[in-house]
Amino acid sequence: MLDLAQYHPLLVHAPLILLPTAILLRVLHLIWPKAGFRITAIVLLVAGVGLGILAKESGEAAEHAAEARSANVEAIQATGTIPAMFGEGSLLETHASLAETTVIVFMLLLISEALLLFLSQPFFARWCGSFSLPIGLHKPLEIGWVVVGVAAIALVVLTGHYGGKLVYEHGVGISLSAMQ
Repeated sequence: MLDLAQYHPLLVHAPLILLPTAILLRVLHLIWPKAGFRITAIVLLVAGVGLGILAKESGEAAEHAAEARSANVEAIQATGTIPAMFGEGSLLETHASLAETTVIVFMLLLISEALLLFLSQPFFARWCGSFSLPIGLHKPLEIGWVVVGVAAIALVVLTGHYGGKLVYEHGVGISLSAMQ
């Protein structure tokens, strides 16, 4: 059976780049409405969400492997508002909870972007029964989407930050043979 835990360090880096880059391209599309920016942003969102799901699943496998190796992994504490809100003070749970929240938020962003595109482009009108968003509503929705997307980048950064603390400050997932 495939051990997803070993792929977690490799998989996590793709969403860290793809998701913020997709949001950046979407901001650029808002400033310079070129179709290439928007389409590329959607492709990067699809890839980022897909790889984010794989990273989350491999992270859960890595969590179980770390707990099997060391019973005190769950006891590693983190201080501050974010760990209190997302992981009840546990560093591992904070990272896991932030990862899940990040994937969900970016999935919702992807779905809403697909709906915005579908309802705003004349090309799709025949599938919408000639329904499309009113001209005055599309731009505010697009701006709102970008604001939420930019804010969601904080989730990506925080997830990576707490994952990095687990590895680089506490050595979680590092084998002793790698340290010699």
